[in-house]
Amino acid sequence: MSLPPPPNRALAKLRARELVKLYVTGNFATPRHVDFICRSGQFDALWFDLEHFDLATQEVAMLNLVARAYPVTTIARFKAHDYQTVMRILETGVGGIMCSMVNSAAEARQIVQWAKFNNPNPEKGEVTGQRGWNGGNIDAGYGAVTALDYIRQQNTQTMIICQIETEAAMAEVDAIAAVPGVDGLFFGPGDFSVSIGLPGQIRHARVRAAMQQLGTAVAAAGKWWGTVAVGAEMCADVQQLGARLISPGGDVKVMQFGVRELVKTFDPPAGSGVNPGAPRA
Repeated sequence: MSLPPPPNRALAKLRARELVKLYVTGNFATPRHVDFICRSGQFDALWFDLEHFDLATQEVAMLNLVARAYPVTTIARFKAHDYQTVMRILETGVGGIMCSMVNSAAEARQIVQWAKFNNPNPEKGEVTGQRGWNGGNIDAGYGAVTALDYIRQQNTQTMIICQIETEAAMAEVDAIAAVPGVDGLFFGPGDFSVSIGLPGQIRHARVRAAMQQLGTAVAAAGKWWGTVAVGAEMCADVQQLGARLISPGGDVKVMQFGVRELVKTFDPPAGSGVNPGAPRA
């Protein structure tokens, strides 16, 4: 007897067009950091950044197991360049995969084939593929979940997100959004700004126009999308454009903000007459 797989709460909220708050960790991705963020109760989902940081599959599995103690959905971001990478990450039990630098509908269809199981009796709307079978890993309760329950849960409750980060991807954004099995798109404003020769200008009109175009494509496909939003003003703006999976940043920003706040301890209160730079007697 085994407990059923946890529900994908973030996916349910996204399908209901509700806001999902996403925290990213890579530099400081440790079990204690994950526990700390989950305990805060401030985020619906955690994004493990495997694209820019060398997090081994076993590390991802441990981080995911810590997060599963809370009502938090985990998402692993990486470049889905081969079947084995996709399959192994899914078997850690993450609630979704975010596939970076997807530039065509053909790439998106291949990812779906790698990520979805063949189901002889699919439910209405269930997309199937040709994922390889194990059944003994974390995502299948170490073999305790029945085969058909495992297949259905993975096919319907594990998110597949394609990242749109280049002009080439934008040229195919309608087709990518329409691929069956792709749950949503995630716009990378940083990478896109670099790709069009405007590095770091994530609030530029051309970047915003691309997000608006992406939002239209996603709406036509009946799906949802997300992005990174730096600051409250940008967060409100992207929500106006229809974004629902939103990340304000993560571990590096928290460390920077924390240090800046901490050193304010040494700033003397107004009118105290204390000079913090003066030598002590």
